[in-house]
Amino acid sequence: MSDSSSTLANRGGLLLQIMVLIVVTAAVLGFQTHTGVWTSDIGADPDEPAHAVTSLMVRDYVAEGLGGSPLVFAQRYYDTFPKVALGHYPPSYYALTALFLLPWPHPEVFFGLQALLCGVLAMQVVRMASRLGMSPMASVCAALITISLPITLKLSQLVMADLLLACLCLLAVEFWSRYSEKPRVSMALLFGLTSAAAILTKGSGMALALVPAVSLVGLWRWDWLKKPSFWLAGLPVAVIAGPWMLYSSKITKEGMVDTPLVKYILDGLSFYATSLGASMSYPIVVLAILGGALWLSRRSTQAARCTALLGLVLGTVSIMLLVPAGYSTRYFMPLLPVVALMAVWPLDQWLPRASWRVGASFALVVIVWLHYPWFAIPDKNVAGYRQAVEEALHERGGDSPEQWLVSGDPRGEGAVIATTAFVLPHRVPSPVRVHRASKELAATDWLGRGYKAAFTTPDEVLGYLDQSRITCVFVDQLPKDHAHWPHEEVLLEALQKSDRWKLVHEGPATRPYQNEANTLKVFRLQR
Repeated sequence: MSDSSSTLANRGGLLLQIMVLIVVTAAVLGFQTHTGVWTSDIGADPDEPAHAVTSLMVRDYVAEGLGGSPLVFAQRYYDTFPKVALGHYPPSYYALTALFLLPWPHPEVFFGLQALLCGVLAMQVVRMASRLGMSPMASVCAALITISLPITLKLSQLVMADLLLACLCLLAVEFWSRYSEKPRVSMALLFGLTSAAAILTKGSGMALALVPAVSLVGLWRWDWLKKPSFWLAGLPVAVIAGPWMLYSSKITKEGMVDTPLVKYILDGLSFYATSLGASMSYPIVVLAILGGALWLSRRSTQAARCTALLGLVLGTVSIMLLVPAGYSTRYFMPLLPVVALMAVWPLDQWLPRASWRVGASFALVVIVWLHYPWFAIPDKNVAGYRQAVEEALHERGGDSPEQWLVSGDPRGEGAVIATTAFVLPHRVPSPVRVHRASKELAATDWLGRGYKAAFTTPDEVLGYLDQSRITCVFVDQLPKDHAHWPHEEVLLEALQKSDRWKLVHEGPATRPYQNEANTLKVFRLQR
């Protein structure tokens, strides 16, 4: 190919990537609109309010707290809005979201960013596919499959770091692939920097550690061990991500389950095996296994790239099965681009005529959509919290700060806290301080283990409310067929028996994946 032809091809590839970025971002924005994301409160997942409040805390520190101690600022913020999770989760996602929140601190910013990350991920898939030698149509098809799988669509509805993690993992693989093709210090350091950013987004970014190892063995490049550049790849991880991991290790340990490792692995294999169909669709999984087998057998210019991608797969699976952080289908997210590429690759290589490739590619997308009705993903549908919070703020008397108490499960308490933080025009200092009943009226660890109620009688609870100067109490009451903590029942009994507390709001609080709505009650102290 002549230089001019190569330049035209590169420009065409870049134009295709930009088009995919724009179209996918717009499509995801439309999907979010269709499923009520833009009008929903925050609280569809137990972790969502924590991510939202922590992002807002970092944003407020940059906007109003620079020059002061970040640790002191974070502690004061947590005392006011006790859903700050920095330490339990690494800082990279919050740094990115805080940047976007800086000019306009509203929840809608999160979902615009999630749509953009979907577009960036699709663009990366197209670029990776083209460098694997796949046709433009096959590249686009792999991108469409990645974005249209139910895990990706669900994450686009939530304030979560998994989409950013997937983008960083795929970018790190790109840099390592270039190193494998031509070992250079620059590519090794870029891989290390991107890996450090991935680890500082989610600890599962440690999966990238297997990318160089699998490439070393798979390509039989033992000579790399003699190259200083090979070892330099780990330097940014050790220098940038290492200190944070050591600092937060005691905090994150609290979020680990205490199941024996062998049992955890076996239960994980069962959980993830039964989740494959709903998460990725079985036709895609079967084709991906075939494509992965073919990648292992290839000895060509694409071998370095294929081996690096397989290293990401092995690393991610290892983290899912060996790190006892619980089971969740969203942990599949870094795998989805690789699975889509492996599934489309055999069809693109075996079908010689372009028309057949186009037909097979679109047939594959249709199979995915028919196997899993992506349009059946429920609306986000978190509602009722914002109205209650706005009413409580409107009824607040005087200029002195108020003390609020919120009682509910992690989603309910988090929804009230996050909504309050975003509704308030000023948070530093805040006119309202929110307390969590699950922390004030009971004691548990991060996962709810070792539960012990602090008070056992209504009179004891009323005494706590007086002593803590609580003026407003939110009770997010689950339906009767759900389990209730003892402190929730005692609190509600205390509020209903006292003449000093008046029920000022009662209404439904809806959530996705829950057939019956909660009952959100707000009580205010009568002065």
